[in-house]
Amino acid sequence: MKKYILFFMVFLAAVEVRSQTMFVKRNNAYVRQGPGSYYPFVVVLRYGAKIEMLSSSGNWYEVRVPEKKKGWMAANCLSDKESQASMFNRISSGWSSARASESALAAAIKGFAKKYGKVDPGNVNAVLDYSHKSFTAAGVTAFEKPIRDYKSSNRGEVDFDDLDFKTPQYDPSMNEQAIGVGIAARLASKGIVNDAALKRYVNMIAAVLAQNSDVYNRDFTVFVLNDSTIDGFACPGGYIFITLGAVKACDDESMLAGIIAHEMGHVIRRHGLQEMTNRSVDIKADSAFTELDEETGGISPTDEELESMARESYDVVVHKRLFEYEKEADEMSAVLCADAGYDPWGIVRLDGKVDALSCTTSPDIFGADFSLHNDPAERYRLIKEFVDKNFSKDSPGARMRARFETELARFMR
Repeated sequence: MKKYILFFMVFLAAVEVRSQTMFVKRNNAYVRQGPGSYYPFVVVLRYGAKIEMLSSSGNWYEVRVPEKKKGWMAANCLSDKESQASMFNRISSGWSSARASESALAAAIKGFAKKYGKVDPGNVNAVLDYSHKSFTAAGVTAFEKPIRDYKSSNRGEVDFDDLDFKTPQYDPSMNEQAIGVGIAARLASKGIVNDAALKRYVNMIAAVLAQNSDVYNRDFTVFVLNDSTIDGFACPGGYIFITLGAVKACDDESMLAGIIAHEMGHVIRRHGLQEMTNRSVDIKADSAFTELDEETGGISPTDEELESMARESYDVVVHKRLFEYEKEADEMSAVLCADAGYDPWGIVRLDGKVDALSCTTSPDIFGADFSLHNDPAERYRLIKEFVDKNFSKDSPGARMRARFETELARFMR
């Protein structure tokens, strides 16, 4: 299935695009400064907004939006017919106005995090500042080239739809990015590794994983926590944390890509939002994220209740996860890595290492029970079975061990 999609994208890139009117079919659709999810955005458009399409680059369109601004939008955010938007996009939370600027969004997130998350403003600023990427499309292409040059027979062999996962069930009125920044700010307060080269390296890997998948329009930001244990956390909105211990536990880049892709899988499947919904953590915000939606008869929760909800949201991310979520994220990791050209056995080798260490160390840096005692062994068994069944060991993909060792040695100096 994926092969036909990729063929269509390649064909589309070769077609000259004539100026035409298109419609946004999603809420919170980003218009970015360049053709990639890692570029800063110009404005945010909501469902139904009209734009003028000017040209294309792969699966991105150059567009002109209201107020004559230009930028780039992902093809999967647009439709030539206004009525083609899905019901999910119609009911999901959005902006009260048709568009919002980057500065307005940043201010809104800060307001939400400070008022409801009880988060230090400095940590919120640190998360938002860290999220700005310093690389360009040309830089990502150069980073990706040695991966693509490595022969792989596993690209496009398994599509997300082939995984047959259940449709995520969660409250769509919860704003993903606002909640995610608040949680990320608390995680960041534990201490981020301050190394520009390492930051660039792990975020380049995430960019390559994303742009070769069905979620190429989503931006992911990877933080490295200064902690020696092996762990990773996924916050709503695409904020991913892996520990320095997890980085050092990898033997090559495909294993590092495996753990990053695993956390991306949690975000894509919206496991955090699902669990918050299941626990009745009903965090809702208006278009500015500074006031709660008053759907309970106009009664606003007290500050104590708000603080409790924020704390529970944080606990969902950093404490015991449901085993089914971990299994799904492992399978998503293998597919994301294979599609990017990495060896999909990277996540298998990583899970095997965690299993071997599970009897002597706890993978949770905050001391709560992360999983049942037999979970690491069972996860390793299931992901190995999945990868062995669905992917070929003949030309499996790139491991990029030499580059990984070079990057790690540079950081260790």
